[in-house]
Order: sequence, then C-alpha cells, then structure tokens
Amino acid sequence: MISRQESANAARALRLATLLLTIVAMLLCARFAQAEPQVIEAVDFLYWNSMEPPPADAVWTPLVLPFSSREEDTPLTARAADSPYVWFRFPLQEPAQSGRHSLYFWRYNLALNVFFNGSEIGGSSYRANRDTMSWNHPLLLEIQQPSWRPGSNEVLVRLYRSAWGGNFAPILFGDTAKLQQLWSEQMFRQVEINEVLLAFGIGLSLVSFFLWGVRRNDTVYLWFSGMSLCWSVVTLHMTIYHNPIPYDYWLPLVHVAIDGAIFCMYGFIGRLIDGAKRPRRERLLLAWTFVASISHFLVKPEYFFIVAYSFHLAGTFALGAIVYRVASQALRFRQQQAVIITGALAIQITLFVHNIYLMFFAPSARWEGSIFYAHFGIPLLFMIFIGSLLSRFNGALETAENLNRELEQKVELSRQVIEKSFAERRVLEIQQAAEQERLKIYRDLHDDVGSKLLSIMHADRDSKLGDMARSALESLRQAVSKANNPDQMLASFIDDIREETELRLRGSGHEVEWTQSAEMPTVIIPSTVAFNLNRILKEIVSNIIRHAEAHRVLVQTKLEGDRIEFIIHDDGRGFDKHGPLGNGINNIISRAKEIGASVSWHSEPGEGTTICTVVPTGWAPE
Repeated sequence: MISRQESANAARALRLATLLLTIVAMLLCARFAQAEPQVIEAVDFLYWNSMEPPPADAVWTPLVLPFSSREEDTPLTARAADSPYVWFRFPLQEPAQSGRHSLYFWRYNLALNVFFNGSEIGGSSYRANRDTMSWNHPLLLEIQQPSWRPGSNEVLVRLYRSAWGGNFAPILFGDTAKLQQLWSEQMFRQVEINEVLLAFGIGLSLVSFFLWGVRRNDTVYLWFSGMSLCWSVVTLHMTIYHNPIPYDYWLPLVHVAIDGAIFCMYGFIGRLIDGAKRPRRERLLLAWTFVASISHFLVKPEYFFIVAYSFHLAGTFALGAIVYRVASQALRFRQQQAVIITGALAIQITLFVHNIYLMFFAPSARWEGSIFYAHFGIPLLFMIFIGSLLSRFNGALETAENLNRELEQKVELSRQVIEKSFAERRVLEIQQAAEQERLKIYRDLHDDVGSKLLSIMHADRDSKLGDMARSALESLRQAVSKANNPDQMLASFIDDIREETELRLRGSGHEVEWTQSAEMPTVIIPSTVAFNLNRILKEIVSNIIRHAEAHRVLVQTKLEGDRIEFIIHDDGRGFDKHGPLGNGINNIISRAKEIGASVSWHSEPGEGTTICTVVPTGWAPE
C-alpha cells in the first residue's frame, strides 16, 4: 500500500516536471517564433552627386543586388555617371511581431549611410582626407520603434564609391538578436582574427629581425622578417576602418606588400631548404616584383585589379615552382622538414588561387557571399616556418656550444702546453747555465792545465814523461773541443783529426804521410759520430805506436759516393788476424756499430797492417 505522504510527494514531482517541460516548450516556441531574416535584393538605384537624398522626381533604375560599379551589366547611364555617391532605395513594411528589428549590411565598399523615412539612422564614420574601409566591417543598424509609420516605409542608402569601384551586397532585415549574432560571427571572422594575426605578424617580424641581428651571416631570418612585415601590411588592410593614407596610395601599397611577401617567401624558402636556392631565378623574380610595384601606382583604376592580380598570380606560379622543386627534393631524400613546409605552402597557394577565382571568375553573387581564406592559411604557414627557424636556431646554438666547449678544451690544452713549455724553458735555462759553467771550467782547464802539460812536453820531449804529457794534452784538447762544439763541419773535424794524428805519430818517431780528397761534402757531423770516430782513429794510432813497431804510416781520407773512408796503413810487424782480438780492436768494432760505420782490416806478419773505416755521410746539410 502507498501512503498518503508518498502520494503527495509523487504529485509534487509530477507538477514540477510539467512546469519544467512547459518552460522548455515556451522557450523553444519563442526561438522558432523568430522569423528568419528577410533578404532584400530588389532595389532602385541612381547616381546622385550630393550627400542629401535625391528629390521626389528623381529617376530611379531597378536593380537586383549585389551591385558592383565595375560589372558589365550595370546600365550605361549609371556606369557613365561620375558621381562618387550611389543611392539605393527600397520599401520596408513594419513587422507584425513586436520587438527590436535591425538592418544588417554585411558587405559594401567603401562606406554607406542609411536614411529611414527621410531621417538618417546611422552609417560609416568619416575623417578628413581619409576614406572609410568599411568593406570588411559589417554594419548593424537598429530601427527604433517610434520611427515606423503605418503602411510602407522608405529606406534610402547612400553608398560612397571611388574610381576603384564600389560594391553593395543584398541586405538582411529581421530580429536584432539574430542579426547581432550574425554580425558578431562575421566581425570575428573578418576583423578580430585579423587583428590577432596583425599583432602576430608584427611580433614575428621584430623577433626574426632581432635573430638576424644576432646572426648576421644567416640571412634566412632577415627574409622571414621581410615576409612577416609585408604580410602585416596586408593584414592591416583587413582590420582598419580608416585608411592611414589616401585610398589612391593605400590600395596600391597593399598590393605592393602582397608581391613583396611572395618574393620574400621565395627567398626565405631558398635559404631555409638546402639546395632550393636558384640565384638567377631569384633575380628574375626580384625584377618582376619591382615592375609590379611600379605598375600598381601607375595603372588606371579601371584596370587596377586585373593588372594587380595578374602580377600576384605570376608570383604565385614562381612560388609554386620552388615548392615543387623542394617537394621533389624532399621526396627524393626523405627530408621531413621539407615535406612539412611544402605541404603548408601548397595549402596557402591553393587558398590564394581560390581568392583569385572569387575575384575574377565566380559569379558576383557568390563573390559577395564568400569569404576570402588566404589570410587564414598564413598562421599555419608561419607556425611551420617558426618551428623550422627555431630548430635551425637551436641547431646553431648547439653548434656554438660545441665550438665553445672545443675552444675551452683547446684553451686548456694550450695552457697546459704553455705551462709545460715554460717548465721546459726553465729546465733549458738551468741546463744552459750549467753548460756555460761547464764550458768555463773546460776553458780554465785548457788554459791552466794545458799550459802546464805543454811545458812538461817541451821540457822533456824524448822521455816517457813527455809522451804522457803529450797524450794528456791531446785528451784535454779533445774534451774541450767536444764540449765547445758538439756539432761541427766535416772538413773542420778532419782537420782536427789530421793535426792530432800527425802530432802523436811524429812525436813517437814515425814518418807520416796524409792524403785526402780535394773536396769534402758540406755537411755537419753530429757530436756523437765525431766523438766515436775520433776515438776509433785514436785507438788505431795508439795501437800503431804501442804494438806495430812501424817506421812509416800512410793515412788516406777519400770520398766514395755517400760515404767517407779512412784508410790507415803501417809498415810494422803485423799480427795474426785469425788469433784472438785485443780489447782495442773490440772497442773499435763496438764504437763503429754505434754510429753506423764499418771497420775492416788486413794484416800479415812482417808485412804491416791496413785498417779501413767507412762512415756514411747521411747527416743534415749545413
């Protein structure tokens, strides 16, 4: 059983649900009760050279909107008129439903003012010497309730045009709230988005110009800055209400900016993608852009748009050519960045070609009712370009950081080398100081001890003491000579050897005959070679003096190719070459090996001994 309380609760819930459904139904009915806006296309028009409405007896010509003063189907009488004002009129019945009602003008050029039953209810504002760029700004005018009169009401529209033409699209009349929504949507598409794009383009231009200032050698940033700046001028044309300069100069400047943006985009792609740049074609496009810029200011207004868009289309074809080249390269080498860029450029070119189609090939009604999409593709294109530039800049920073690290390593290595060099130099200075001190000691020994030995040698020439003094003097001279001149000329070395050998042999009672080649090679004999060779020759002379019992010694020095031979022959008693070798002979052989020389000898008992020492001359030249 259901209690009374539960029944009461169920009844209250049912009444609440019914109330909610009723409210929703009323809102839906109110929504659908609003009539769709009325499209006004049938109007009368005339050219009237006055800002005041035409008189009652003026002759009006019927017309079906849209209107364009450049259209070929405009009546000749109207087309031939030189008035800057075109007047339109149409009747308007007061709506049966009460509420707020408005007129919505969504496309017109250049400016207009609206009169309702003879009284001006609104329109475009004016500034001295400036035209009003109303063509991209929709206009919504509400008709106040007291302005209505019974029966038919007359609406007059005064459209301001210039030599560049004038356009007037069909008019919408209806509920203000619904038209307000249409006005807001169109303002967002045609003006507000472009205002954001304008700030975006100017910011990109400044940032890329700053990056170029940081990296002057990388001109890709400068080209991107020029492209952004040129397109910002075009975007400004889409957003402003009053021209910054007279229309006769402003409109050509806008189209110059379009050609400049195309050229800068061409140059930018050529520098962004490796292998895409073609200097000759770039110069041709530059000349074409220059000619186009001049023509925009010189061509007559009636031919302006045809000429201007012809130049734009030619530049677009050039841009399409480089896009095709980059796309082919990207597909061939599978370059991801190039594929993305060419895809974005292809979309932008397609949107621009769509604009040209609307301007010149589409019916007027469709042109008036369509949206130009080219400027909507620019953010996508710019974002891709920004990503490429940031990637490029990041790569440059990484390269700079790597180079900086390498530089720091090289600096550290150089510092270590300098420290090592400084330490080595310090050691060298110490060694040089020690060497100087050693040379001083050698000179003192030579001057002091040498003089004493020489005195002993001359005082007791024929005794063993004299021989010992002579031998000590020779050793002293050899040590001093080796210390003072570690490396010396070969000819000088041979002269020293000759002097010493003759001194020793003649001092011991031997006859000496010395012969040598007329010319000796101009080479420097290293100290090690000179020292060991001196010791070899000295050991041979010592053996002759001590053991040979010879009377006559023949010394021959001769040059044979790249070697020098020292041949020493004595007429002594000789020795058995097959017998054991003494320490002197072994020392000679050992020293010869150290300097790359060879020693050979020939001896027979009673026939003397011949020893030949061969030394290569592969030393450094003087």
